[in-house]
Amino acid sequence: MAIDRLNRPEWRVTVRRTNLPGQDDAAVDVPRVVLRGTLEMKDLAVWASTRSRGHFDPMTMELAASYLMTAVRDALVQGFAVDTPLGRLAPSMTGTWNPDRGTPTARAQNTATASFAPGPLLKKAFEHALFREDLGRTQGPRVTDIFDLASHTHNERLTPGGYVYLSGRYLLMHGDLPERGVELLDDATGRTVHRFTAQEIQGFYNTRSRIGLQMPASLPPGTYRLAVTSQCTSGPRPLRRANRVEDQTVLRVGDPD
Repeated sequence: MAIDRLNRPEWRVTVRRTNLPGQDDAAVDVPRVVLRGTLEMKDLAVWASTRSRGHFDPMTMELAASYLMTAVRDALVQGFAVDTPLGRLAPSMTGTWNPDRGTPTARAQNTATASFAPGPLLKKAFEHALFREDLGRTQGPRVTDIFDLASHTHNERLTPGGYVYLSGRYLLMHGDLPERGVELLDDATGRTVHRFTAQEIQGFYNTRSRIGLQMPASLPPGTYRLAVTSQCTSGPRPLRRANRVEDQTVLRVGDPD
């Protein structure tokens, strides 16, 4: 069967390393789709009007959709399931059941919601989906800016003995793994020239989005890069396994030959 490559989903995804509940040594990579944006009803009305080749103007389309959405809402409130070409909406509820319905505590355990199950139209549209990892947003520390205070430059220079501030994400040095920290790498060889431990970084300046460092005073002229290792993630608890990322920004000490 031929695949309609023009109309199949081709989505970018981020990958987040997450600890599995109840398993001390298990961490899995969980993908999430990167949204291109969010469309409102008026946006869809314009889109649909264009596809109708002007037979229906956007205002008419939006008004009709508004009436339909109100009808769907009322049907769900009254306990009906609603089948649409996209899928089935049905009344649902959260929480566990407490038979003592007269008490506020019991009633607070449950809230009304709606469930959605994709129908044949969406299932067909989602066949043969292609997913590509968005490497710019993957899980783990990421450095987006390196500011050298002495030279007031961004992503260009390092000053021996000077202060450098890294901006980015997942830079917090919490956790207890010894590999946490920042490495100063020789750009040509990749060899570690100096290592800043997590304890040094925490004692100077560190947040989820910032790291402060003081460069070694004896740092010789040359070109360098930075590598960051952290257990930081989007949640409050540190990961059980650290992530290490080498930043590709080349930083110079001294003047070029």
